[in-house]
Amino acid sequence: MTAPRHRFDSSRHLRASREFARVKTEAATFRGQHCLLLALAHPGEPTRVGFIASRKGVGGAVERNRARRRLREILRVRWPRVPHTGYWLVLIAHRSSLTAAHQDLADDVERVLAAAGALAPIPRNPEIPE
Repeated sequence: MTAPRHRFDSSRHLRASREFARVKTEAATFRGQHCLLLALAHPGEPTRVGFIASRKGVGGAVERNRARRRLREILRVRWPRVPHTGYWLVLIAHRSSLTAAHQDLADDVERVLAAAGALAPIPRNPEIPE
């Protein structure tokens, strides 16, 4: 039996430059070791997410694409724990996101999402005693 797949619906992506500009000017900033999170409360609207990896901050096209793919995959796995409404999120990759161990990068993303209030805790399994 395979695990259920979690996908980003394309409607959940921030795409327009004016949306990114709005998040950059109005959002709260949460700094991590390998990435930066901009979180804008957007009540009543579906949660949407965007990813930025700049040439100056990350490197050439190959490195920028790799950094965005790594962040996207980490967030894709955690997507069921992100509220379905109320946020516009932008994850900005740092150069260290290319070389960080996957678990370190995932922990960093979880830390900034939790600080923004955009990540629910892992559900506790009642069958496993603490």
